[in-house]
Order: sequence, then structure tokens, then C-alpha cells
Amino acid sequence: MVGNSFPARTLSLAALCIFVAACCLAAQTATAQDSLESKVYEFKGKVIAAREAEIAARVDGRLAKINFTTGQIVKKGDLLFEFDVKFRKLTLDTAQAQQKVMEAQLQLADVKLKNAEALQARNVSSDMQVLEAQAQRGIAAANVDAAKANVGIAQLQLDQTKLFAPIDGMISQPFVREGAYLTLEALNQNRLAVIIQLDPIKVVGEVPFDAYAERREMFDVRKNGGEMLEYTLVLPNGEKYPHTGRLVEGTGEFDPQTQAMAVAVGFENPEFLLRPGLTVTLQSAVRRR
Repeated sequence: MVGNSFPARTLSLAALCIFVAACCLAAQTATAQDSLESKVYEFKGKVIAAREAEIAARVDGRLAKINFTTGQIVKKGDLLFEFDVKFRKLTLDTAQAQQKVMEAQLQLADVKLKNAEALQARNVSSDMQVLEAQAQRGIAAANVDAAKANVGIAQLQLDQTKLFAPIDGMISQPFVREGAYLTLEALNQNRLAVIIQLDPIKVVGEVPFDAYAERREMFDVRKNGGEMLEYTLVLPNGEKYPHTGRLVEGTGEFDPQTQAMAVAVGFENPEFLLRPGLTVTLQSAVRRR
């Protein structure tokens, strides 16, 4: 038994050393974490759309069809409104026919010019006749260019009878009804709907001076390069929003009444949980080593 006690004591001593080393490492880690001071500021924030896009009529005409419902999530490029196209198609057909007429007249002018030049070479026609033929050919070419431009305008107006979503987002209720006749002169009728972007989204908050002072120092890396700024949200039900945000804009001025500065913080919103008008608690945590 005496012979076996030495290895056992050696193992016990080794285990004790490992335990002591682990305790020291844990103490050092705790000390390092304790040295990271944190100050959290809370202030009320209001959710707003990061972007808004208005859908407006571009041509006169009867609104034939609305292809969405109020509050629908739309994608960029989705067809939203369709206007009656009969008149626009007739206008395009007329412009295309006029272009063909002008092109035929240009061909005729080319033939006359070549004939005049051939006769001049045989001293049958005068220089004046050649100059007149050249001028007629130039007029015919200009008429073709004008006809092509009219075709382009007619095609553009036909294309504008369909209105598509310019951005992703949630669309409002339509401000007009199917069958309504809209004119460009009636400006109050041009606004057909509004799309608000939901992802990403902004939260506007009023930052008090003490929080601003901490944040201002953070931007000066020569003084406080070790500071870190985090933005988080607390929802009205007390739950913490799962995504962190970053400062995207600020007024740079303090409100004389509240002595606070308005800032906007951008947040990812893939689940569309945050909606414009929602009141939340915006938290700004400044940490310093």
C-alpha cells in the first residue's frame, strides 16, 4: 500500500494544479469583462418608412383596372394600375403609318436627286435643278426623323397606360376607383397610391444631450477609439427586437423646447414586424474599455 500511495498523491497534486489554473483564468476573464464599462441610454422612438414612393398618373384616360388590394406587399415591377389603351393604340398606329409615308417620300426624293445629278452630268439639267433636288431630299429626310419621333412619343404614351411598383413595400389603398377618368390638369387626381418601404426601416428618436455627448466622442477615434455604439429596440409589449440598428442620419440641431436632437436609426425588418407609426423604446449603449 505504501508503494501505491506516491502515484495517487502525484495525480491529486496535478489535478489540484489544473483546478487552480482554471480558477485563475476565470478570474482574469471576469476582471477583463468588469473592465468593460457600459452605459445605456433609453429614449422614445417612432417607426417611420425608410422610403416612400408615390404612384401618379402620367397620361389622361380612363382607369381600367386596379391590380392590388389595400395593405398588400408588392415587389418592384409589379403591375398596379392599367388605363384604357384603345385611343393610345390608335395614336400609335397613325404615327407608324405616317412614318411609312415619310419614308416613301424620302425614297422618291432620292430617285429625283439621282436623276437630276445624272442629267447634270450630261449637261441636260442646270445646277439649280440639282440644288432643288438636294433640298427636297433633305426635307424628306427631316420628315422621316419627325415621324420616327412621333412614333416614339406614341409608344411612350401607350407604355404609360400601365403603372408598375418602383420599389418593394406595402401599398396604401387606391385613391381613385376603377372607371374614373383622370386628367393631368387635375393635380389632386394624379396621386393614385403610395408605397412605403418596410425593409429596411427607420426609427426616429429624440436623443438627450448626455447621450449625444457620449456619441459625439465616439466619432473622434483619436480620443476614444475603443468605444463601441449599439442601438437596440424594445417593443411596446416589452420584448426586445431581434435586430440591432445603426445611425443613418441626424439633424445636427437641438430642439429648443426639448433640448434633444432628432436622429434616425436604420434597422433590418425582414419579418415586417416594425410598421410606421409604432412607438418603441430606442436604446443606445456606449461601451468603453
